[in-house]
Amino acid sequence: YREKLADGLWALTNSCAPASDLQLLISRAFAINAQTDAQTANIRALLNGSAAGLKVDADLRWYFLIALTERGATTKAELDAELANDNTTTGNLAFETCLAAMPTSDAKAYALNKMLNEEVATSVRTALVAGFQRPIQGALLEPFVSIYFDNLISVWESKSYEPAAKYVTGFYPSWVIKQSTVDLTNAWLNGAGKDSPAVLRKLVKESQDGLIRALKVQVLDK
Repeated sequence: YREKLADGLWALTNSCAPASDLQLLISRAFAINAQTDAQTANIRALLNGSAAGLKVDADLRWYFLIALTERGATTKAELDAELANDNTTTGNLAFETCLAAMPTSDAKAYALNKMLNEEVATSVRTALVAGFQRPIQGALLEPFVSIYFDNLISVWESKSYEPAAKYVTGFYPSWVIKQSTVDLTNAWLNGAGKDSPAVLRKLVKESQDGLIRALKVQVLDK
């Protein structure tokens, strides 16, 4: 149904009032829901200014580039060139999101390693999480589920609250929507994390609750 949803959003993007807030909102919704190669090509068309009246400013360019990147439709050279044109704080953060959003294991490992082993600003952590956690990349994220749980306690003990909490909630495998993820969470809560601080357990449990809700919705969709 997402393919049909994207088709509808594409039609609305090109039929609603040019330069309107509605056009902007719908174009963004289309970009995150695109499923097919043809729809991905239409994201590229939006980036290039195909929609009459849609003002593609620096922020919207990055938004479309992130959507293209997670679908494997950009190159590192293109992203480097975009950053050269928008070497601002916002541009650098969007660039980090793009690097983490690439549909490769190396990109996910880059984001995770930077989060675990480097001291980075809160805004950079947020950008990395945004790139790491892409809804359409659930299968790609599966190998990182066990790594997440393996590092929970060490991250909590070695980092201050804000970066530790960002790891716990931001890197929780929310898009690996499977019963096995729920089971692994329970295994950690009842095993390695049984005697961990109450706040850590609470953050993990709240993340699991969100996954359980998503799993129920997924079942209803089938």
